[in-house]
Amino acid sequence: MRVYVARHAETNYNLLRLCNDSPDVDVYLTPNGIKQAEALASTLKAAKFDLVITSDFPRTKETAKILNVHHDAPTISDSRINDVLTGFEGKPVNEFGKARRGASNRWTVRLNGGESFEDEKVRVALFLKDLKKRPETNILIVTHQAIARLIYANVHDLPNEKVDKIEVSNTHCFDFEL
Repeated sequence: MRVYVARHAETNYNLLRLCNDSPDVDVYLTPNGIKQAEALASTLKAAKFDLVITSDFPRTKETAKILNVHHDAPTISDSRINDVLTGFEGKPVNEFGKARRGASNRWTVRLNGGESFEDEKVRVALFLKDLKKRPETNILIVTHQAIARLIYANVHDLPNEKVDKIEVSNTHCFDFEL
């Protein structure tokens, strides 16, 4: 199975550099984000997706709808690829990063009722394990920066220390054989 992983396009919260833990918060693609998604859709036109999987967040669903325009593949959502539950809803991303880095164990700390890095790793690993059982041959996953990093790290067996250094900008897309 060929798997393509794309980060959602630019949002209003990306521009404001804010955390978003809930799919119910009004976070949406910017006009530039729509252009980014259209450009990626053109790039992925020949991929022939059998299935598109998004998180529960509107920004991934909006991006996927644009990316799927040439494929008309069925789309499902899976909460295991939702964005990280930071515990910093609506607060600056740098505050979350600073708090996590400053913890006695940045891999296991749960801030403000959020999830730990290790919690994220477990749900992504379970998602990938179940993904292997699917019958499709070309799957597009539209998710978030943290989750795309964890998918990449899982596939390439990278240690925790390297995960935050993986570049995953808006509409960055990578693929691999699963």
